[in-house]
Amino acid sequence: MYVNIKIPKLKNHLLVLVIFFLLGIQSIYPNNRIEISLLTCSSGAESFSSWGHSAIRVIDHNKSIDIVYNFGLFDFDTPNFYLKFVKGKLKYKLGIHSTNRFFRTYFREDRQIIEQKLNLSDENEIKIIRRLEYSYRPENRYYYYEFSKKNCTSELRDLIFNNIETDLKKKITNKTYRILINEFLTNRLWLKFGMNLIFGTGVDKKIDNYESMFLPDYLYWGLNNIKVNNEKLVRSETTFNKVEKSKSNYPFLLNPILLFSVLLIIVLIYKSSKIQLSVFLIIGIIGLLISIVWLLTEHDELKNNFNLLWCNPLYLVIIFYQIKNNVKLKMYLSIILQAMLIGIVVIWLSRVQSFEIAFIPIILILSVYNIRIIKKGISR
Repeated sequence: MYVNIKIPKLKNHLLVLVIFFLLGIQSIYPNNRIEISLLTCSSGAESFSSWGHSAIRVIDHNKSIDIVYNFGLFDFDTPNFYLKFVKGKLKYKLGIHSTNRFFRTYFREDRQIIEQKLNLSDENEIKIIRRLEYSYRPENRYYYYEFSKKNCTSELRDLIFNNIETDLKKKITNKTYRILINEFLTNRLWLKFGMNLIFGTGVDKKIDNYESMFLPDYLYWGLNNIKVNNEKLVRSETTFNKVEKSKSNYPFLLNPILLFSVLLIIVLIYKSSKIQLSVFLIIGIIGLLISIVWLLTEHDELKNNFNLLWCNPLYLVIIFYQIKNNVKLKMYLSIILQAMLIGIVVIWLSRVQSFEIAFIPIILILSVYNIRIIKKGISR
């Protein structure tokens, strides 16, 4: 049926403009029935998955699209993989998976996935999707991984907060990058030991609540506390393959602090030159590797590492003087190394750089050996 409605001539042009404006808005931001969700995955068995994972899910009901954008892809077969990782030259990339495939992968690993559906306007949804599409272009999908500033989660954090206006107010917390990283390593004590050994002062500054969202769980918690236009950013939440957090089943006898404490007792009781040389060799080699990493890396987190004061390549020089039986030079070098041990304790107490408690028995072992060498040199 056709209805003829008469419109006053003076208002014709204005009405036409309004209609075209509304049609323009509808074409740019159609009623697209799009849903965007943050996916937060629990930790896995591999060391690199200790902190969990984040991805973003996009559903377009009109086009029957259900996909996951994943910024956490890398290739273990990359030539010189570990060297590139240490140097800060390992490329991660953005990939796209079907949601079913993504979920099946994590379910096979017995990992939990929490989906937070975001309460976004059509305009914000379009902005996020366009940014994802731009990032997925072949020339843009690769990026250089950084521990705390550019990873699978920080990329999503920046994507979300750069494309919507929220009530987020950045506030300094009482936590550092190191503290947050350590929180997820209570069942991986040797990994925790190694991370604290290789990290320098770059992870010891206090960070704000926005920076803390570089880890999956912290981004998940952060979004739950955010509002957009006085409404909660997270519209709903669903947990898939719920996994209960198990208590630590880490073998007590493999605890680093226990093993090094036992070694300390052995060193105090037995004056074995073979044990001394073995300790100096291991400490010296690790110190040499840390020095090389500091020189080569572009990761800010691995620079300015004062652990070199105790994990020192100079212990390799002591071995050389031991073989040459040069007691005096060995004594002078031990005095220098003992002063450095005192220096690292001062640095720890002043909180310039944090430390791992398992370092303490090692410091005591090295001190025992240094003092013995100094006494022997003086008696000569």
